[in-house]
Amino acid sequence: MPRLSTAKTQLIKTARSLFRRRGYHAVGLTEILEASGAPKGSFYHHFPRGKEALAEAAVQAASDDMTALIHSAFAEARTLEEGVDALVDALAVYFSKSCFEAGCPITSVLLDMTPQSERMVEIGQAAFRDWGRALIAEAERLGETRDIRAASRALLVALEGGWIIARIEQDTGPILQSKHIFRAVLADPA
Repeated sequence: MPRLSTAKTQLIKTARSLFRRRGYHAVGLTEILEASGAPKGSFYHHFPRGKEALAEAAVQAASDDMTALIHSAFAEARTLEEGVDALVDALAVYFSKSCFEAGCPITSVLLDMTPQSERMVEIGQAAFRDWGRALIAEAERLGETRDIRAASRALLVALEGGWIIARIEQDTGPILQSKHIFRAVLADPA
């Protein structure tokens, strides 16, 4: 029975890790191939459009993981606020454990590739839309009756900005502050 290749999965995993630490342009294809252990032929087999196609797959996979993290963070929450706290705390812990190197799983690539890549713009828009929908779905599951669209958008904006400031300051405080921003906008969405 033939063995299934894990090259595609390993390439995406390696690219995600390298891109989120250093951005798209600072990481070369040779470095990705060496770090992943995947042969060059496998790379072009799975990503015939090259490094940009790999970046698209890496951003999509990272977005899917973030959506899963949102649902996981809310799994034991009894209120919307508890779920947001659990999500933000999980992101802050992860970031701290990375020694403040691993930024948002998609931002570094999006900053390097948009607006030049229309495809990456679409993937980025879909990612943020999916994250907002996940937050709204969890609010509905918890029986939340308030309209949280503005607050969920504010949370994502605060997290993205918080990630950048936290990386510069080497402190999770800016990420944790997003909880307060969420609550403030939830209380007064205008």
